[in-house]
Amino acid sequence: MKVLIGPNVMGLEKGIPELQKAHPTIDFVHCADRGAVAAAIADADVYMGHLSREVFLAARKLQWVQSPSSGVNYFLAIPELKDGPVILTGARGTHAASVAESAMAMILAITRGIVDSVQAQPQHKWVGSVRQKLLELTDLKLGIIGLGAIGKALAKRAYAFDMHVTAVDMFPTNKPDYVHELWGLDRQDELLADSDIVVVTIPWTAEVQGMIGAEQIALMKPSAMLVGISRGGIIDQKALAAALREKRIASAALDVFEPEPLPADSELWDIENLLIAPHIAGGTQYEGKYLLEIFGENLAKFVVGEFPLRNQINKQLGF
Repeated sequence: MKVLIGPNVMGLEKGIPELQKAHPTIDFVHCADRGAVAAAIADADVYMGHLSREVFLAARKLQWVQSPSSGVNYFLAIPELKDGPVILTGARGTHAASVAESAMAMILAITRGIVDSVQAQPQHKWVGSVRQKLLELTDLKLGIIGLGAIGKALAKRAYAFDMHVTAVDMFPTNKPDYVHELWGLDRQDELLADSDIVVVTIPWTAEVQGMIGAEQIALMKPSAMLVGISRGGIIDQKALAAALREKRIASAALDVFEPEPLPADSELWDIENLLIAPHIAGGTQYEGKYLLEIFGENLAKFVVGEFPLRNQINKQLGF
């Protein structure tokens, strides 16, 4: 059996010695050259890394793909992978803490005047007047759309800031103690209208594309903040831009966009009450470690035919 680790920035190849020790009969190969992946994957049984349709079609023996990311929509955009027999597993849970911390950081950057201070610093301006608009998070209502691993990690942190946490989810069961109310997605409009800050953490599927559009944003308070940290396309960027310009909501922060990278001529760059981060929320010094733990667990199950694997994707549902 051949296991191929593709080009990556996480140092996943550093895990090969440990994997080889656990599975001495498996051939572990790392291909760092993106241009050589198609040739290297031709006889691979297992692949860990990002891949294009061209690379996937070059694989003749492939049985399982491990995504390095929690979101797998880019993989499911390959029809032959989505509709074929190859198993797809995601990295769900590996980025929960880092993405939740990024969401809190963006919220605090806006509510505590950090954005204004950073913008004023190169101009040598003392913006003491910012103090008058600062917000304390105590008792503010946080609405979370999607209470998966990231949503729960965010709720736990928000609870520590004495926020009132409400969440909606496709499967509203097993409410954690740090979530005050957990509702079904059918009450999303109620959450939008009631929340001071709304964070979208729901994973991307075709069904949620554009689910936060002009109609939904119009339900929010004029003082509210909208944060997007799961996948681009869930929040309608044009509708958000219009609402921010017209001050129908107070502020927003986005780490994810459609398309990515965000084009230099996008109108979003010039909206002053929008904080933009370049899809970096998942970054952590433990990223490679977490993924290798999942992969090692799954490889041990895979070689003995024990299924489903951890984080195995229902390719038709998209998660």
